[in-house]
Amino acid sequence: MADTIVDLRMSRRGLIKLGGAAAVATTGAAGAMWPIEAQLKELEHQGWSRHPLACCMCGAFCGLVAMKKIGEPTSEKTVRIFPNPDHPQRGYCGRAAATMWIWNHPLRIRKPLKRVGERGEGKFKEVSWDEALNDIAAKLKDVVAKHGEQSVVSTSHSFSSYSKWITFPLGSPNDIGHSSTCNSASIAGRDWVYGKGFSGAGKIEPDYKHLRYLILIGRSMGSAMGCLHSLNEARERGAQVVSVDPRMPDIAYGDAKWVPIRPGTDASFVLAMMNVMLQEGLADLKFLAKHTNAAYLIKADGRPLTEADMKAGGRKDRYAVHDLKTNRIVFQGVVLDEKGAAVGFDESADTDANLHFAQEVKLADGTTTAVRTALDILAEIAARHTPEASQKITGIPADELVRLAHNFANLKGVVDDGWYSSKNGNDIELYQLINILNAFNGNVDREGGIVVTAGGGFKRPGVAAGKGPNGEKWDMVDAKRIDKMLSPESAGNLWAALDAMITGKPYPIRALFTVGTTLFHRESDSTRLAKALKTLDLLVVQDLLPHEVCDYADYVLPATYFLERRETAGVKWALDGSVHMNDAGIRPPEGVEARHDVWILLEILRRAYPERAERVGYKECKTADEFDAWWNKFDDKGIAKFVKDQEAKNPGSGEKILADFKTKGWTTVNKKKYGVYPWKKPFGTPTGKIEIYGFKSFAKPGYEKIKPISDYFPAPAYTAPKPQSNEFVLVSGKNCTSSSGLNIFAATTRFTGDRTLWMNPYDAERLGIANKEKVMVEGVDREYQAEVVVTVTKKVMAGSVFAFGFSGGVRTKELVNDPRFDFVKEGINSHWFATGYAQPVVGNLANNSCIRVKRIKG
Repeated sequence: MADTIVDLRMSRRGLIKLGGAAAVATTGAAGAMWPIEAQLKELEHQGWSRHPLACCMCGAFCGLVAMKKIGEPTSEKTVRIFPNPDHPQRGYCGRAAATMWIWNHPLRIRKPLKRVGERGEGKFKEVSWDEALNDIAAKLKDVVAKHGEQSVVSTSHSFSSYSKWITFPLGSPNDIGHSSTCNSASIAGRDWVYGKGFSGAGKIEPDYKHLRYLILIGRSMGSAMGCLHSLNEARERGAQVVSVDPRMPDIAYGDAKWVPIRPGTDASFVLAMMNVMLQEGLADLKFLAKHTNAAYLIKADGRPLTEADMKAGGRKDRYAVHDLKTNRIVFQGVVLDEKGAAVGFDESADTDANLHFAQEVKLADGTTTAVRTALDILAEIAARHTPEASQKITGIPADELVRLAHNFANLKGVVDDGWYSSKNGNDIELYQLINILNAFNGNVDREGGIVVTAGGGFKRPGVAAGKGPNGEKWDMVDAKRIDKMLSPESAGNLWAALDAMITGKPYPIRALFTVGTTLFHRESDSTRLAKALKTLDLLVVQDLLPHEVCDYADYVLPATYFLERRETAGVKWALDGSVHMNDAGIRPPEGVEARHDVWILLEILRRAYPERAERVGYKECKTADEFDAWWNKFDDKGIAKFVKDQEAKNPGSGEKILADFKTKGWTTVNKKKYGVYPWKKPFGTPTGKIEIYGFKSFAKPGYEKIKPISDYFPAPAYTAPKPQSNEFVLVSGKNCTSSSGLNIFAATTRFTGDRTLWMNPYDAERLGIANKEKVMVEGVDREYQAEVVVTVTKKVMAGSVFAFGFSGGVRTKELVNDPRFDFVKEGINSHWFATGYAQPVVGNLANNSCIRVKRIKG
């Protein structure tokens, strides 16, 4: 089949009318919304009150407003959800629109449930809160007595600030998230290039509002919606968007260009872009020489040449470059303050760093070594990826790749630095290369470039390892967090705990508390997950709806969600530093005994170890109102300190901040200043510069498993499918309509969700599969089979198939017994077929897999 570039154009101006429980807003190309503020004021005139929200239907925490009819009982008819006008991370999408469908969902967990069958059977009975909490506390004490505090794990994805309230006060270090199957790879890629303090999600971002050219590699822009609104403003001014992806993401349904690529080959595409820019003189060499370590000299053993190598008593943290002006090797480093933090550059402003130096140099010990620049090493790797060579790997036509490179360079474009990034097992290297490619344009921390976002500086008192919210301190158990033992750069790898449940190594894990997380739609390799959960002595699930993990729980406890609790936090993914409140003031519906996640955890702890609950200032709260008053004091304390700090920086600002919270629900306190990093201040790397050659690979033994700069290598996470067979790479991805742990169950998802398997017409014809035909899917690397309906579409590249994640494939048994919601069981879950392959050092898992597609006879 010929390689193709797809550019489907249709209007971005449209409205999907969802009706019912939520008010619906839309955006035009410029992100200009319906006159939302006018609608809100009209509702206020009619007797509705305004309440700010931070949406948690996914991890974006977009800004919403709940409008409540004053004097009327809360219902789907008396609460309407809107975007929060002018919010820096303004909502909303199809997930946010479904918010009120979740509130009184027919399947919502209404009372504590106690398991009465075998693990995995999903058989429960309702019990009282006292019975559930007392029984859990007794089992927790028994686990700790037999195996120690470290055998207890808590986990969440978006609510780790809640889940740690059981493990840390207990003394266990094991509060472990699920970044390994989400954004661990992109975090690591940024870490190797920008360093400590700049790798977290949202810290480095494209300047969406002002950019001129954006390349999205495997990124759908389905969240956060504020980023999409900002991008649409740039698009209205002519900015171009290119999506490089095996499947056509929703942003490409408009006027963005879709460039299909074979799964797992993205690194070759990026290297080919670099090759074109270097060969044609399109790279910003002045920027590379001054603000990256491209000119730093690398020894024959692959390590950087340092002052200590060449001078007796020299420093290991000063690195060698060849100065063209003096024809001498000089040394550069960073200036440290009294606390050891990098605050400036230790180098001569007159140095003209040579990007292409190579020769033998004599070392202090009398030996010699060959050295060459980091850029020459990168150029040698990129040279293997000519457009023609890359076409054979990626499927992207060579002439198209050259056009993309030209546009990217001439328009000073940006490649998005990633979100849902753990896919094929070669992902860390990809995101390292993506960030290096951005440096090739020199468009760093400039308007319209890749920038360091400004933080709001708000900190809510919370709990940490050995530290309480009121200054309390205690000794933690003498054990290291279990995922850090196996993956020292882990951002959260629950798989390490799962393996320890099965093997007992490096130490046993016997109890697990899950807080608002859908483990079977989150963890790669469902077979391993089920096996691990069956070994536990205690599994407690806190959630709203009956996800598959509930079937394995000893207790399922009904929790509140973002409509029903108050909290203040920094705005994520936004250019400027802002803070917003979440305070809808809504209670759970009648008959739903849901309680705050932290109350549940602290009550279990109090009943097991009252003195450990007191470590965080908690004694007992008998009612929800009593706990809210206790919990909200931390919010009030955080706000008071925040206002005081801002007032000290900018006298008179405190009053405005409080007024903003009251009238808008959010405030901006720190406007983005361009041209700071690395122009005036160092990044967090060993050199303080953007590192196109990652010196972190030499930080500790074993880190060299992540190369300082990597060539493309085929995806190691799954068996490569046989060409022209019934084997395919199953690509997983998301959208902003249904791909959410809560939204799986929303009534709207029955109609807006897509639970089919996408297949290219070429492959469908080749295999004799018709559109909407049901087929059997079986894993190549995992023994699992499932039936699914096929959608034959050009929106997926030939040789690959695609299924949305978090949209279907729910296998929960007894707890989903309402025929109106049987649709949640339709489709497949990509994690059924995934191998659980983890990359070294970081431990990120692959979500994609290899499957066979077979027609069902008869």
